[in-house]
Amino acid sequence: MPDENMPETGPSSGFEPPWYYVAEENNLKEGKLLHVEPSGRNVLLLKAEGQVHAFSNLCPHARCPMDKGRLEDFILTCPCHGRRFDVRTEECLNDSLKLRRYESKSEGGRIGVKLE
Repeated sequence: MPDENMPETGPSSGFEPPWYYVAEENNLKEGKLLHVEPSGRNVLLLKAEGQVHAFSNLCPHARCPMDKGRLEDFILTCPCHGRRFDVRTEECLNDSLKLRRYESKSEGGRIGVKLE
């Protein structure tokens, strides 16, 4: 759940639009899924092999919440219909769907997501 006490953007956050502060890096554990809402957007954060990834939190198939799914290695599985996505490429292993990726970066232990 997003921490509403933390600033999303601006000089005090270290991120300026179109970048938004979304989480402390130490709160994002390897293989775990974290739902955040920068500027009202439904975003999924995850860390796989030390790399941070940010996607739309809605499955492109039936708009199910991907943070309720599971991550094994680089494969993110949707909780509703079992669609499997490779987080390195955004591609679905079941059909031609793709996850919507957001650019992300880590600075000073803080994670930012670019929203345009």
